[in-house]
Amino acid sequence: MLSLRSVNQFYGQNHTLWDINLELPRGQCTVLLGRNGVGKTTLVNCIMGHVPVVSGSMTWQPADQPPQNLLLQPMERRAALGISHVPQGRQLFSQLSVEENLQVAQMAGRGAPRRIPPLIYSLFPHLRQMRARRAGDLCVGAQRQLA
Repeated sequence: MLSLRSVNQFYGQNHTLWDINLELPRGQCTVLLGRNGVGKTTLVNCIMGHVPVVSGSMTWQPADQPPQNLLLQPMERRAALGISHVPQGRQLFSQLSVEENLQVAQMAGRGAPRRIPPLIYSLFPHLRQMRARRAGDLCVGAQRQLA
């Protein structure tokens, strides 16, 4: 479960998130709706660790484990915990192959490229079949899987 309590965020002097309280239960789908500029992306970026939370708390509780203070976890650790999102723009390197995109993603937090974890291809078997294709040549659905 992901739990947010009184989360506040600022961009400079602009108070962008005001006392956000949210419970995201394990195994359920939650939708965040709102018009442009109301903080949806900022909230997701706070959860992912891309932007700092100024005040409040965020806890992550995996099944059968004690809660963890998510604010103390770097982005890489949050991703390792399974916290992720697929950005609307997919943000891929269109000239690189599927496999090269996966390697770049691995290098972001660790330095040198490593073998693609088998879990990736077991979750997304189509990506294994297309691993040599340029990401920009994939259909939108495959690009979303890759992202």
